[in-house]
Amino acid sequence: MLSVCFSLIGLPLWAANDSHPRRGLKKALIWVVIFNLFYVFLLRVVVPRLG
Repeated sequence: MLSVCFSLIGLPLWAANDSHPRRGLKKALIWVVIFNLFYVFLLRVVVPRLG
């Protein structure tokens, strides 16, 4: 579960390097949503098949 915490802190920090604030905010939101969708996919599809 630490990966979720790292993504919620790390992805916005990475996107904050953008020179335009609005573009950086959009980038941060898009990457957080993409990460969350990927994480849900892993939890719903991959983890049940492991055990």
